[in-house]
Amino acid sequence: MHMLKRGSTRTFVQSSAGYLLRAIDALDLKKLRKLGMKEIDDATRKIWGQRVTRFSRFPGSGAAYAFRNCVKMFLLFHGKLKTRKPPRQPFVDELNSFSEYNRCRNLVPGSVESHRNKVRSFLNWYSLRKGGLSKLSIHHIDKYIAQKQRDGWSSATQSSSMQALRIFVRYAHTQGWCPDFSDCIKAPYHSRLGTPSQGRAWDEVVQLLEATNGKNHPSVRARAALMLISTYALRSSEASRLLLSDFDWKKQTVTMRRSKRGRKQRLPLRAEVTRAVLNYIRIRPRCPVRNLFVTLRPPFRSIGKGSFYCLTSRRLKKLGIASGRIGHALRHARAMQLLRGGMTIREIGDFLGQRHPESPLFYAKFDVEMLREVADFSLEGLI
Repeated sequence: MHMLKRGSTRTFVQSSAGYLLRAIDALDLKKLRKLGMKEIDDATRKIWGQRVTRFSRFPGSGAAYAFRNCVKMFLLFHGKLKTRKPPRQPFVDELNSFSEYNRCRNLVPGSVESHRNKVRSFLNWYSLRKGGLSKLSIHHIDKYIAQKQRDGWSSATQSSSMQALRIFVRYAHTQGWCPDFSDCIKAPYHSRLGTPSQGRAWDEVVQLLEATNGKNHPSVRARAALMLISTYALRSSEASRLLLSDFDWKKQTVTMRRSKRGRKQRLPLRAEVTRAVLNYIRIRPRCPVRNLFVTLRPPFRSIGKGSFYCLTSRRLKKLGIASGRIGHALRHARAMQLLRGGMTIREIGDFLGQRHPESPLFYAKFDVEMLREVADFSLEGLI
């Protein structure tokens, strides 16, 4: 009943029932008891004769993997799966308090999580020194960053990490946890203007969209996602947050929730985007999830931002486009296209939902033709 309520098909439920009956026999279950993954793996080996992983390629490996997952989910549902206790996070109370402080500052959820992860990494490192926060000093910050430099951290990663640590130390001092040395934490200068372009060439984006024209469910979903991302320069997190109710089909508009400033944009729907999204909605599984994009298989749930990265990278590799960065690739490509189309820097920043009005200057440095025009204009003024 639980599976049916989650949206699983009757066929899937019946096959799951078959797996559970085989598990009861293989594990000699007279009564439901707590079991660990080792016992589930032993039952799988008893039936199929081999240990199974997601990369197994023996006859029946697909069924064996499905069996293993089915038994695991069944035990989880009944609270009978033995799990290892996760290692305790050092200074977990202080970390939770810091996250709540950032939420009260009205930071968007992505920034709250980002600050938490950066500070958590440092606290894990610092806990090995077996010292309390009262003994924390700038020397510990310097040693941590020096080690991360040796590990290959870029200047951008170092800069963002030290900014998060500066905020944490300032907050920790207000709570009486450590002395205030936040002004001593100097992040290395990092200019985005010194980094290479992350965008794809627009003809590669067009090639990607033209190649995503299949009639099956994955292709139809992928085309709708890629059309939205490339047309409106969406971040993956913004695409994953799109709701069915964000589309006003009468007024032909779509509402976007931008990540950085948390503001909403209402933009007109283009004809090709409308077709792609409606084609997907027609075959989209009926389920209580209100997000536009959901998983292909039951139980249906909204897909995370990482799925959009995989969706893009796999299709680019099929086209033989394996070089260059994938993250934000379509967003940057769209920004470059708008710049070359004559849109001003400020207009591009508003369209992309960027926090700082000068952020789109990052794209301008890669437009060689535009820079040449500016240089020619300057020289004519001097002459």
